Amino acid sequence: AYDMLMQDLTAQVEQASADRSSKAEIKAKKLQAKADAQGDLTDTTTTKEADEKYLSDLTGTCTQKASDFEMRQQLRAEELEAIQKAIEILSSSSVSGHAETYLPSLAQKASALAQLRAAGSAPQQLQQQRAADYLAVQGRELKSHVLSALATKITADPFAKVK
Repeated sequence: AYDMLMQDLTAQVEQASADRSSKAEIKAKKLQAKADAQGDLTDTTTTKEADEKYLSDLTGTCTQKASDFEMRQQLRAEELEAIQKAIEILSSSSVSGHAETYLPSLAQKASALAQLRAAGSAPQQLQQQRAADYLAVQGRELKSHVLSALATKITADPFAKVK
């Protein structure tokens, strides 16, 4: 009976040692899994924060670009209004009368272009100068390089080298 009891107790000790080793191994695996999960959580949190910062920067940039676009659109509308006003000045009765007088003869006599341009009608040049001055003023007020360049182009004499 003693041998059987001893054998039973020895078997229990061996089983308890095996169970302890198995449980220690499971615990080590669980601790490793917890450490991995903690590392993944840290990585995910860092990535999320970086993505949120990128989103806020991108939203700010898009908002800035949208407002810049609106300002450019408004500037273009003002430029178009100034050009329309210049067209009205050029289309006024004092200018349109000269256009009807000189343009048909210009179309018929292409060789007379240099003489017509050299002689130039004073009222037409006055109206052209008024339109150029108006465009230059509007270009300065609106800070528009396009209107300023247009005013410069109107006042420039393309036949200066020919005369």
